[in-house]
Amino acid sequence: MPAGLVLLIALAADPVARAAMSDPVAELEAAGALALRAIAAAAAGEPDVLTLQRAAARSAELASPDPAGYPARARVSALLPRITAEYRHDEQANRVVGLQGSGEVDYLRLAPGDTYLVRATWDLSSLVAAPGELQAVVAAQARARRRADAIARVTALHFERQRLRMELLLSPPADPLARARAELELERLAAELDALTGGKLSGEAP
Repeated sequence: MPAGLVLLIALAADPVARAAMSDPVAELEAAGALALRAIAAAAAGEPDVLTLQRAAARSAELASPDPAGYPARARVSALLPRITAEYRHDEQANRVVGLQGSGEVDYLRLAPGDTYLVRATWDLSSLVAAPGELQAVVAAQARARRRADAIARVTALHFERQRLRMELLLSPPADPLARARAELELERLAAELDALTGGKLSGEAP
């Protein structure tokens, strides 16, 4: 038996609801009570909108790394020196030709040399303005926008799905094709909510 029909039968069996049929004010109150019951029935067994919003925000944040700590890490890295090492081998040769007291001389003098250099340099300007600091700010702003967009999208999808569920509950289409289309739309909304919340709607999220 359709849930909407069950609610209508329960309402008809209620003495207050029967009295409302002859009292316009009571009829409005009964209609309000029925609407509240439908809202409760549509939301039964599912996470509330706040839970879905939190899950969507968490999923959006996990999709991109948090750039907040990048400037601090860049400044600390400036304290580490840049080490360079160099090795150089030189071959020098001098030929000496001439006369000395003992006679004529002609010889070649070789003077090989090896040089080892190790340098340590620091770029302390990064302590004042870390490289990529502006890019980190832009990335943080983009991450916040993605989070806000995900929350807004999940909120809209949640209430659209609740509206459709209440319509099917209180006034289901008589045409089977229209009913099937409405059910498919419910499935689509649920799938999109699951994708944005990391499976929170279906209970697959941790």
